[in-house]
Amino acid sequence: MGRAELADETLAAVVAAAGLDAPDTREGWEWRLQCALPWPVYDGYRQRRDECFAAAKDSGDVARLAAAEDQFFAFAGAYPDLCRLFAAGRLGYYDAVLPRVVTRLRRRPPARILDLGSFAGLTTLYLGAAFPDSRVVGVERHPGAVAAAEAARARCGLGNVSFACADFTAFDDGVFDAVVSLQAMPACLLPWLPAERPEDYARGPHLEAALGALGAPAAPVQAVARAVAAVRRLTAAGGLAVLHERVSGLPRALLFQHLLSRAGLAVTDRCWAGWHSFSQRDARQSFPLITATASDGPAPADEGAMIALYALPGGPDLAGLPRLHGVTYSGFQAHAAFAALPGPRDELCLRAGLPDGRRLHGYFGIASGLWAYVYRCDTHDERMMTVGDRGIAPALFRAGLDELGRLAAADQLALCDPPLDKFRYHLGKRFKV
Repeated sequence: MGRAELADETLAAVVAAAGLDAPDTREGWEWRLQCALPWPVYDGYRQRRDECFAAAKDSGDVARLAAAEDQFFAFAGAYPDLCRLFAAGRLGYYDAVLPRVVTRLRRRPPARILDLGSFAGLTTLYLGAAFPDSRVVGVERHPGAVAAAEAARARCGLGNVSFACADFTAFDDGVFDAVVSLQAMPACLLPWLPAERPEDYARGPHLEAALGALGAPAAPVQAVARAVAAVRRLTAAGGLAVLHERVSGLPRALLFQHLLSRAGLAVTDRCWAGWHSFSQRDARQSFPLITATASDGPAPADEGAMIALYALPGGPDLAGLPRLHGVTYSGFQAHAAFAALPGPRDELCLRAGLPDGRRLHGYFGIASGLWAYVYRCDTHDERMMTVGDRGIAPALFRAGLDELGRLAAADQLALCDPPLDKFRYHLGKRFKV
């Protein structure tokens, strides 16, 4: 069985000192689990892991996912050996993310660093090795994980590192110059919010309603708000908080940023941090790495900067498009392509509602007299645009109308303005197709 090479030298040294090594395949890592753990422990781990995967697929039931993840870590956190092996399966994550965390902390070298949800302690030990003159504390609520972390610390011989067994939302050891939270929050409880308008990414009144729900103690988002409040409470005024949470999608990222701002954490930097981990079924994942400064009182939230992080810049290279057929874009790329189409534009727009509450807009037009396009977008961030030479306009418009017709036939299109038949008539008359 081979071993994977770690790119970061500090992490490689900590891993070697702690007696871990990086598996080179998912199968190899899984085999280590089966060989090292008693069967009841491995079977219990596998059952709870599979429940997490199943709950993640059921994206509409966030409470189930949060409960499954809590049960998983409660089980894994009771067995130090399992914690160590689980950390080995996540070395790809540490290798990709921890150097970027250190780069941000070095802008203002901290005297005291707090690692929230330290689990088996690798992040805490890494920070201790990267900042030998700093005092680094890892706080973790599962005793088996703390035992694994303490054993690793003893092997590494890092005297500036210590661990505490506690829930970080109630932890109290003064304030720290820097607080690091890497996937320590129940971010899956952040609600998904529709956009204010089909063409925009801003959440508008939907965001305000979600923030208003913070007044309801039973609201699921309260758990995330409490975690964010703990970060601010533990960060000294002017200190740094570096967070890499599993905030999936722009709507949740916008809400998360507002929670930070309301707590007094002013976001100063956002960037993507992606990784590959053998302990997770998805081959590669990526979430925003957020740096914030602790301020006195609420801080402004720059929605535009977060939207820009997700949105792809620029538009299509129209000169390079095939002449006989169009090119289709989806998601953020479709929005960027639509926004970058050269003018003037001659277009018609159809507005409609869907039974699930979405609002849909469909744009059919000609840009600069040369390029035919159909762009469809809705308030659930589903976007699709096809663009090509004007000569394909008849086929392109017909395909777009047929898709709208299928939605109407399935009773999925309501409140059409103008009615679909009238829109079809005006489209044919306007563009002679």
